[in-house]
This record gives sequence, structure tokens and C-alpha cells, in this order.
Amino acid sequence: MRKSHLHYAILNMGASGATTVLKIILGFVSRTIFIQILGSQLLGLNGLLTSVLTTLSLAEMGIGNAIIYSLYRPVAQKKWSVVRAIMELYRKIYRILAVLILLIGLAIIPFLPILTGSSIHNVTLYYSILLFNSVISYLLTYNRSLMIANERNYIVSLVDLGSVLFTTILQIITLFIFKNYSLYLIIQVLFTFCGNIVLTCLVRKGYRNQLQNTVKIKVPADIVSKLKKNVIGTFANKVGDVAVNGTVNVLIAMFINLSTVGIYSNYQLIISALQSILFNISNALTSTIGSIAASTESSNKSSGLFFKHQFMNYSLTFFSSALLLVCLPQFIKLWIGNHYLLSMQITIMMVIIFIVNTLRYTCLVFIDAYGLAYEQKIKPFLEAVINLLLSIIFLKFFKLGIFGILLSSILTGLLIATTYEAYVVFHYGLQKKVFLFYKKYIRIVLEITFNLVAVYSLTSVVNGKLLISNFNILIVNTLITLSVSIITYILFNIKNSQFVQLRQNMLERFK
Repeated sequence: MRKSHLHYAILNMGASGATTVLKIILGFVSRTIFIQILGSQLLGLNGLLTSVLTTLSLAEMGIGNAIIYSLYRPVAQKKWSVVRAIMELYRKIYRILAVLILLIGLAIIPFLPILTGSSIHNVTLYYSILLFNSVISYLLTYNRSLMIANERNYIVSLVDLGSVLFTTILQIITLFIFKNYSLYLIIQVLFTFCGNIVLTCLVRKGYRNQLQNTVKIKVPADIVSKLKKNVIGTFANKVGDVAVNGTVNVLIAMFINLSTVGIYSNYQLIISALQSILFNISNALTSTIGSIAASTESSNKSSGLFFKHQFMNYSLTFFSSALLLVCLPQFIKLWIGNHYLLSMQITIMMVIIFIVNTLRYTCLVFIDAYGLAYEQKIKPFLEAVINLLLSIIFLKFFKLGIFGILLSSILTGLLIATTYEAYVVFHYGLQKKVFLFYKKYIRIVLEITFNLVAVYSLTSVVNGKLLISNFNILIVNTLITLSVSIITYILFNIKNSQFVQLRQNMLERFK
């Protein structure tokens, strides 16, 4: 018997959140040992090459998200012949993409010295290994789409966790014994392949009867039409994401230096780790929202679901942003030392970007669940062009350095990405006035800002009067931040209907 949407939503959120936390812990351990053994220059190179391949992944064009959306309705209606046709189309497309990415990736090799300089040897070898890892990830990864569309995200999360666990353990052993970056990367390739093999076996075992005992048909014309639109829209969205987020390391390397990329990437590792937790919790609901959207026409029910998701997202951002602002510099100092610190000004800018991006998650989840990528196809190109122009202006003419790059990301994120995404969700998906979004969004931003000012002011005063170790300062800052944030959060939301409902649900569960 199929369990409820709520059951799978809770299961997917729990599995996704827990496995993400564990993967982050493993990543910190691995990165710390990487820095100590191989140094910050190779760390910067690793970040740069990863950014180059992130840009290269645009060739995927967002087909994965478009395919998952096209699977929601036939999976919910148990039309397995349609599901089989979509999966076979997906497999063919991804094999073509694997070849395309390989060819484009090889064409980039002659330009690597321009990006990295001549101070590091074997750059081509390192890049080739990472390129191969990217290529093989496309050969079998399409199988996970069926599980996600059927609300089985938790299985995908657990397989990914197992792959990362074995990868990290072997990479650490390799670093201690051989101190070799090439072997470090080869292990990553090996377990990327193994993880996809395991998922493929699970899909074939779990869906063999449904997929094999069906009549072979072509993908229905209406699904193909919608799929083409979603691919175009999702590709455009990926262009915007890469232009804003994926090119930061490249710009720092070109206009500042490679060592600064390594220092910046340490901060970004922590922020990205926290964003990854929040995104996976938010994104775990996409399949549930998509299934509900495929089976209901009620805009009131959908808009209510949107604001519940937004409140959850706001609550997570409220506390996490305060902890980032106050504790991040102290954590960096304890983790790898004072010489890896950035200015507080840069830290504040990175926290603002974190807030802008995490508050977008609700709209992004609903865009994926409702298949609205095509409706916002213009937004990413505006975002990409304006962000790049602003970054160059701030770097070349105003000499603002990293601050200028981050400022351009904030401006494009707020004025273009957030605005456009909200309009698309409310106009095309929920069919409500977008004013309802801004009414809540402005209040949310003001509340988060007030809390940040409160915790930063109080901890600054306390830290100036305490003569204790860095570790104890981190503990004190964490306690102050949590205490102040809890008080302000309750005061802001004590009459909020979403908060009242959440409190009642928690009390009922507790009883």
C-alpha cells in the first residue's frame, strides 16, 4: 500500500538533511587534511578546476529536472508504458551529452595555462581526471530520476552518502601514504561510477515488473512539447546560476590571485555546506509538491502550501544566517588559523548572499514542481549579463576586489532573480497576485536583518570584554546568538498563523 505524501515528505527531508550533514562533516575532515598535506595552492587549483567544470555542465541543459517533472503525472497515474518511454529517451539524450561534454572539455585544455598560470605542474592531468569524472556521471545517473519522481529521494540520499563515505576514507588514506593529488582525484572518479551502478541496480530491481511488462510506445506529443520548453527554460536558468555563482573563483583567480581563491573557498565551503543542508531539506519536498500539483487544480491549496514552505525556509534562514555572521570567522580561526581569515566586511557580504539565495529556495522548489522553467527563460540571461558587467566594473574601475564581485551577486540576486522567480510562481503556477509574496518577503528580510544587527552588536561588546581562548569565545558567541535569535524569533512570530500551527503540531506530537 502506498503511504501518504506527508510520510514520504518527512522521510525525504529527514534522510536528505541527515545525509547532507554527514557528508559535510566528512568534507571538512578531508579538506583539513588536504590543506595540511598538499597546501593552499593546490586547494585553490581544485576550486578553480571545479568551477570550470561546473560551467561546462551547462551542456546538460537542465534535462534532468525537466525529465523529473515529466515523470510526476505518469508515475502518479501508474502509466508505466509512458514512464518507460520517457526513461529510454532520457538515457539516449544523456549518452549524447556525455560525448558532447568530453569533446568540449578537451577543447578547453589549451586555455588552462591562462587561468592557472605556470606555477603548478600537471594541471592538464588533474583537469583530465576531473573531466572524466564529469563525463561518466552522465552515463547512468538518469536512473535516479525515477526514484525522485516516485518520492523515493531518501534512497538516492543514502546511496550518495555511502559513495561519499568510501571516497573520503580512501582519499584520506591516500593523502597520508602517497601525498598525491592525482590518486586523490582517481578515487573520486571510481566511487562516482560505483554510486551510479548501485542506483541503477536498485531501479532495475524495484521497477523491473512495471517497466518490462508494458507495451513499448513513443513519448506522447504533449509531454515532448512540455519537455522541450522545460529544457530550454532550465538551461537558461543554469546559465544564470553558473554566471553568478560558478564564475566567482575564476574572476578571483584572473583579477586577484590563486591563493585568494583558496582562502575564499574555505569560507565558501562552510557556507555552501550550510546552504546544501537547507536546500536539500527544501528540495526534498519537490516531488511531493509535484505529485500534489499533478493531482489537484486548487490554487488556494497550492498557495497555502507555498506559504508553509516559505515559513519553514524563513525559519531555517533566520537562525543559520545569525550563526554564520557571528561564528564563521571564529570557526575559520580555530580550524585552519588566522592567516586564512578574510575581512569582516567580506564576511558580511557573503552572509547577505547566503540570505538572498536561501530565501529563493521556496520559489525554486515550486518552479521545478510545477514545470515553470520555460516561463522564466529570460531571467537567467539578464542575471548573467548584468552580474558579469557589474563584476568587471567593480573590479576594473572601482578596484573593489572580492567585495565588488560579491556586491554584484547581491544586486542581481535581489533585483532580478528573486523578483522574476516570484512573478513566475504566482502568475503562472499559483495564479495569485505577486503582491502576496512581497508582503511577506519584505517582512521576512526586515526580521532577519534586525536579528543580525542584534546578535552582532551584543557579541562584539561581549567579545571585547572577555579574555578567554578562541574556542571558548566560539562557544559563548554560539550561545548568545541562539538565545537572542530564539527570543526575537518568538517575538516576531508569536501571532503568526504558520508559527501557531507549527507549535500546535509539535505539542500534539510531543503528547
